[in-house]
Amino acid sequence: GKVFAVSAKEFEAAGNAGFKEILAERKAAEKSAPEEEVTAPPKEVVTEQIPGIEIMDLEDGVKALWKEGIYADSGMGCTGPIILVSDAKKKQAQSILKDKGYL
Repeated sequence: GKVFAVSAKEFEAAGNAGFKEILAERKAAEKSAPEEEVTAPPKEVVTEQIPGIEIMDLEDGVKALWKEGIYADSGMGCTGPIILVSDAKKKQAQSILKDKGYL
């Protein structure tokens, strides 16, 4: 019955913790970084799944692999977002994603 009172306290606590500043920094960072045009390498069969990537970083992760010449697709697995790559390039793709902070 006191959902509005509880939510007001939670929003106040988030504000006191710097939530608005964090959002403003993210918004500024997104605007300042012009999106680089990346073209996909030639398509290939992608049967291997790489889980563990945040949904907000999914497309950026795919483009990071494209930049390295690895064809990848994004999708949703049983437990969340996944990147799909070929069996032969899975280990290389995981290494690239770890190095770039996506995993």
